Amino acid sequence: MGLDKVWIVPLATFIFTISAFVISYPLAVAFNHVTPLVPYISDAGSFAPESCIFGQLLNMAALFLALTIYLRHRQIVEFYWHKLKQEGRWRRMSCLILWIGYSSAFGVSIVANFQEYNVLYIHYAGAFLAFGFGLAYAWAQTVLTYQMCPKLAEPIVYHCRLSLCIFSSVFFATTIVCGPILGAPPSPPNGLNESSDNMASFHDKRTVTNGPNNSATNSCITPYLWTKREPNYGYHVIGTTSEWLLAICFQLYILSFAIELRHAYCHAPKLRLVAFKGYGEKRRGITNTAVVKQTPVIQLFGLDTRQPETRVNDGGTSHYIVNSQILPNGVNPSYIPDLENLSVNTLNVVQIDENKQHNNYY
Repeated sequence: MGLDKVWIVPLATFIFTISAFVISYPLAVAFNHVTPLVPYISDAGSFAPESCIFGQLLNMAALFLALTIYLRHRQIVEFYWHKLKQEGRWRRMSCLILWIGYSSAFGVSIVANFQEYNVLYIHYAGAFLAFGFGLAYAWAQTVLTYQMCPKLAEPIVYHCRLSLCIFSSVFFATTIVCGPILGAPPSPPNGLNESSDNMASFHDKRTVTNGPNNSATNSCITPYLWTKREPNYGYHVIGTTSEWLLAICFQLYILSFAIELRHAYCHAPKLRLVAFKGYGEKRRGITNTAVVKQTPVIQLFGLDTRQPETRVNDGGTSHYIVNSQILPNGVNPSYIPDLENLSVNTLNVVQIDENKQHNNYY
């Protein structure tokens, strides 16, 4: 059991992320939670009901992003180390890049679960992890792939990724400068506070209609409804537009991994169950044994370990029992190093109750 189409994982990351953006944004506009002209991405996912969809889709995107980053790391290690036997510092660099990517995926999850309106500073920390570490991951991955030879894809792929890194760096800088710095909401004049009635003439505030039929039941004031009357409105639009373009560039970068991964596949992980020492001694009539799938006569340490009289059938498959008592002293059948070289397909720990004369698999 395995996955032949590994390229689906980066594609799923792209789909879930873009879906979170394009679904929550029109809902936020319809409920009058944000202005139609390019709000911040997080602003469109701060209030219910769109925040529920935004958070769920971004959580799925964070999961698949982490899987994509891991698959990319494993692909590089398998190709350059296990296949080509290349040595060097690139392995440490790849491991470092792996954890930088994990930090970015963790930041996406924080952005999804800690809405800006509820927990502002934690949300900002998650956004910094998502975008900042995501940009660092993209640059590091690009530099690494330029250094490694032979290449896993055509040179045009790496040139496009380099272009995405350059554009992302520009958008990241303009998002910070034109967003929270130059495009910050103006402070109220002296003598006015957020609860003052005169604030309506200073900043266009509206109520968030969370009640039925767009009523103002349980309404609150939202600071996200920007208008052209705001002094910093121009910088605000530049900052929000840059954030959207930054997110799109990063998602295109992740999607590009599908080009190399279309030639890869992964197999199911192996699980080995090992009984702790002395487990069989604590139960009366129990002997620890290892089950080995039927093979030609197996010689372990010069002994024929197959015992036909203990042959069992498991779903039509014949097995033989390797009795731990006939192995040399101190040898645990679960740690026999030559089993895989002897074409043994399965190695599980079982218990045989000599009193009941049956096998218990676990």
